[in-house]
Amino acid sequence: MIVHQILSGAGPVDAVTSQARVFRRLFGEWGWQGTDVAWHIDPRVAGEIHPLKTLDAGPDDLLLIHYSAYAPRLRTIIEAPQRKVLLSHNVTPARWFWDYEAGIAVQCALGRRQLPEYAEKADVVAGVSLYNAQELGSDRVVPILFDPAPLGPAASLGALAAGDATRRAGGAQPTLLFVGRIAPHKRQDELIRLLALLRAHRLPDARLVLVGEPMTDVYLDALKALADDLVPGAVEFRHGLTPRELGQAYADADVFVCLSEHEGFCIPLLEAFHVGTPVVSRPSGGIPEVAATAALLTDDRDLAVVAELVTLAVEDAELRASLRERGRERLGHYGHDSTAAALRALLEHTAALRR
Repeated sequence: MIVHQILSGAGPVDAVTSQARVFRRLFGEWGWQGTDVAWHIDPRVAGEIHPLKTLDAGPDDLLLIHYSAYAPRLRTIIEAPQRKVLLSHNVTPARWFWDYEAGIAVQCALGRRQLPEYAEKADVVAGVSLYNAQELGSDRVVPILFDPAPLGPAASLGALAAGDATRRAGGAQPTLLFVGRIAPHKRQDELIRLLALLRAHRLPDARLVLVGEPMTDVYLDALKALADDLVPGAVEFRHGLTPRELGQAYADADVFVCLSEHEGFCIPLLEAFHVGTPVVSRPSGGIPEVAATAALLTDDRDLAVVAELVTLAVEDAELRASLRERGRERLGHYGHDSTAAALRALLEHTAALRR
């Protein structure tokens, strides 16, 4: 079978490109061929992802559209005669970007407007989460195919508990971690305000590590200014980490905290579960589906409530052990073999449809 993957945009660390890479490796293992193309391509991945205009698909080829944003040439793809699967990774609402990057806001606005139309014209529609699928009237799900190996081996629960005790005995600073693109909807600004609250009332020496590529330098500078104003010297911004360095960032953190307003899936939850970092999160989008009972979820907008949960996740050894155990169990729902089987079944079903 020949399967071509079409992406709105491709970059070195974004979730959609990473998923397309994993899928392409699977296709190779299955003896399938095809090309991966995108409208916007970061120069760092130009060797493996090709311009969308170069796509040359035969009449019996299958088109797998990873939809995450508007792209001008996608209409020619959705109108093409080949069988098509639209896999929704969700599109962030435009309102989060107007104040900092109008171009991205326009792409998101157009992307959300066209998504229902494109879904109607695709032969099969699925989502990387049920949240994404149901938005388009589907119940087909092909989850993110998560490979934890690059992060490093998972420590035993006993070793993690021993590490906690060592850190406490050594007086280590409590560390909050968030991993995700530095962008307004991820709400790193609220994490900085949360840290200020924690330092004032609960964890006076707490620190925050924010890992992610900045959407724009303007927004990154705005966050740095906020941090310097509220918690000078207590926030660290990092990006460009290798997978092992990312795994170590999780291992060095006491708690992973996510206050994002929009998540179609949220891969960092699975990364935290693998490493053994307890999770406190806002239940946005697909997060409750992915985390289930493996995280402390709160939709309370009062940061004081979030601060109490974070403090518990940092200080309560029994709770930490329980969250770690539940996180490891939750990873079983996203096993490689079951996800690969779901993907293959979906594509073979689509290929067998009559036109």
